Amino acid sequence: MKVPAYFLIFILPYLGFTQPTSDDEVVFKSAVDWLNRKLNYIYHDGAADKWWVNKFYVNENKYVTIKNTFTANPRSVSIHEKTFHTRTFQIEDINPYQITITNIERNQGRIVKGKLLELKTIDIKKSIHHTINDRTGTDVSFVQISFPTFMTDSIADYAETVQAKFKEAIIAATKVYASGNFSENKNKIFEVMEGSFTNDEGDDLQTVRKFENVISISNNDSENYFVYNPSDQLFYLTSISNEGVVSKKYRMGSGDKIALRNIENEEDVIVMETVNSFTFNGKLHYKK
Repeated sequence: MKVPAYFLIFILPYLGFTQPTSDDEVVFKSAVDWLNRKLNYIYHDGAADKWWVNKFYVNENKYVTIKNTFTANPRSVSIHEKTFHTRTFQIEDINPYQITITNIERNQGRIVKGKLLELKTIDIKKSIHHTINDRTGTDVSFVQISFPTFMTDSIADYAETVQAKFKEAIIAATKVYASGNFSENKNKIFEVMEGSFTNDEGDDLQTVRKFENVISISNNDSENYFVYNPSDQLFYLTSISNEGVVSKKYRMGSGDKIALRNIENEEDVIVMETVNSFTFNGKLHYKK
């Protein structure tokens, strides 16, 4: 039986050491500097005749703060005339492949006519912290940024540019490189393999860790397992069905990149890209 290609990706997801190169840091800093400059603005909610002040900042620890201030008078110095909504999160918690843009046709409070950009967390975890006037609110799995029409009615659309800059920053901050320690690398592979994955073609995959070195892979036509064998330090992808048993062997390579190579086919290589993405047969796979 020929194992479906998308099952092979399960040997890949791997959370190695994030040791950014100087190039990664340059890309990250450039994107963040742009966001820090461009995501600070004031806009008006005509329906409620109120103003919103949007402030954005990323600190040296890659922690993001977005503050939305609701006020009748943006120039007032009195804090009693203002309501502060603050959302904080680590940039690595945001899914760079699930940043969406929606057209907004009418004012809806803070979300005004124009475009709405929504950032979602990896695995839809509630890792975005929300406070209202310094009082703790409910943690959420998404954050929304409103762009009024005066910012989006242009050739270089503001929302699309912000979307691209966020993606650049997140990917640069989460690049994966080899640690040089085989045991640590192996353990990280199994840590990240659990969960839900997809790709641009919509191939959805679900894995469950059964034992320390065994993960099962969901499929209607066969039982599939990804296994690490410590006796030969190889990774096995095995499919069991009515047509029999098919197994492939992969070896972890050396070098800066974290990669697994089929020992019987050198062209069959799986490469770690970021803590949440990988390439296999030229296709990028990422966590939902």
